[in-house]
Amino acid sequence: MMKINVGDLEYEWLSDWAQLPPMAGFAHHGMALAADGTVVTGHAADPKILILSPDGELLREVVVPVTETHGITVSGSAGSQTLWIVDTGTKYGKDPAGPAQILKCSMDGEVLARLVRADFDYAEEDAFCPTALAVDPATDQVWITDGYGASRVHRFSPELKLELTLTGAEDAAGPFAQPHWIFADTRKERTRIYVADRRNDRIQSFETDGTFISVVEDGLITPSVFGAFGEYLVVGELNARLVILDGNDTVVGTIGEGHQYLERTGWPNREDANGTPQSPLDDIDSFTFNSPHGMAVDPTGNIYVSEWLIGDRFTKLKRV
Repeated sequence: MMKINVGDLEYEWLSDWAQLPPMAGFAHHGMALAADGTVVTGHAADPKILILSPDGELLREVVVPVTETHGITVSGSAGSQTLWIVDTGTKYGKDPAGPAQILKCSMDGEVLARLVRADFDYAEEDAFCPTALAVDPATDQVWITDGYGASRVHRFSPELKLELTLTGAEDAAGPFAQPHWIFADTRKERTRIYVADRRNDRIQSFETDGTFISVVEDGLITPSVFGAFGEYLVVGELNARLVILDGNDTVVGTIGEGHQYLERTGWPNREDANGTPQSPLDDIDSFTFNSPHGMAVDPTGNIYVSEWLIGDRFTKLKRV
């Protein structure tokens, strides 16, 4: 049993936490937590949502009409929850590509509403490839990042009407560069919106009216996904660790740093003699991350991580 200490926090690293059969696909999906504590994530190969118990047992699968379950969010309270899926429209090894879209669904996968490019008021020359979504629990406003397209952040009304668009150029920090993830932060007295400005190696935060608050960049490399508990913010970095920030957004410490893997030809995978990508799962050291991409954090501080690589790799960090 491996124990990890980060500031005053202590974790037990649980490898191969998810009790799932091997997957051959290139995992590129998110994770979320439902009100009952179950973990909601995607399938590496198929257009499915997987519902897992906190112990990693597969409870059920939900087939959804998407190409990629890239961004996964669950909003609402027990008994009235909504599943949101941000579909990039592309998936490695899949052809042809599907439409980039955002789906609002029941927890059983029934599509309740759909947003597409036309709902974002884009010019013809603008690229469009959304990556993540957050719902403000105070207002039910919906925030969406176009992380792989025009590098913009959008706010929609609860009725899914476009209300606001941010490029980052409105504030002192400067334009977004691949705003990969977005998070409605409720650690303080009012909701704040955190944007993982990944290619700029920083986080930008905003009031819910779009007013810039601050930028966090010291100690960050490729911030890609968020979760929170108590005063702490957990940041998953694609290159290749978790970072924990305190209530003042100061780095407390890191978990599972695997920067050595970034030097591997073909990262996040590896290549065979012919240059064909192969799964790196048998060549990742214990207690290190290769490429964190999806993450969910429960109220007690347990952290669930999925990685961007062929085959998928699920890890649970159990708070002790």
